[in-house]
Amino acid sequence: MINKAILVMLTSLIFLSFQSKFSERFSVNDLPIVKSERIPSFSKKESSNHRSSGDSAFNYFEQSSKQLYAKFGFHKWNKLRYDVFQKAYQGYVVMKNEGMISNSRYLTIMDFELSANKRRIWVLDLQKNKLALHDLVSHGKNSGEEYAHYFSNQHESYKSSLGFYVTGTNYIGKNDYSLRLHGVEVGFNDNAYERGIVMHGADYVNNQYIRKHKRLGRSQGCPAVSQKINTWLINTIEGGSCIFIYYPDKTYLHRSEILNTEPQLKDLLTS
Repeated sequence: MINKAILVMLTSLIFLSFQSKFSERFSVNDLPIVKSERIPSFSKKESSNHRSSGDSAFNYFEQSSKQLYAKFGFHKWNKLRYDVFQKAYQGYVVMKNEGMISNSRYLTIMDFELSANKRRIWVLDLQKNKLALHDLVSHGKNSGEEYAHYFSNQHESYKSSLGFYVTGTNYIGKNDYSLRLHGVEVGFNDNAYERGIVMHGADYVNNQYIRKHKRLGRSQGCPAVSQKINTWLINTIEGGSCIFIYYPDKTYLHRSEILNTEPQLKDLLTS
């Protein structure tokens, strides 16, 4: 009987050790940068900063967000809407606090509510508080024609995926110089890496294509950019920076764990 009890106890200890090992939380900096890189998705269970109504930290965040937005000095021709900026910056702060961002200088925002014929990607330099890039970017061919309306996280959907991403490493692939992207929102974009959703240059992303076809060219779900800026853009934002692809999808806005997690006051004071 004693031997049996000892055996049961040892079995339980082994199981608990195994379970603890696989429930351990990793940050981006813990992961080796290799070809098979994988960034863990954001999980509400892992976050300790959920929004509580009337909390002073979130009120301070709103003030901080407005002040930062004003520093960029957007003009009519390159203006990023404040509500889109605010959501992107909120996610950036939350992800930075969770240890998911290792290249914290740049925040890339794509507003897919806008026409594909308009420049709708912004790269913000948060170190110098200036606009580093404002240019064209494509959406997936099954997301819509000139305007994107449909989004998916499914393989072979040829649709864009909404939400927050972390940039990975560059590589040479079928689209030449490309950048791996890791979707970190479960159910919305966490299949991006397996789907092969990457940033790359394309000959259908330019004003000449728009004039000829009355709309920008479309990808198989990748945020493709002009070949003129592709190399610079990838070299600038690779290695763990934050990307946000926005569209006013009610389901996404309601269920996004990142957008519904409260930024921490201490992170705003040091960002």
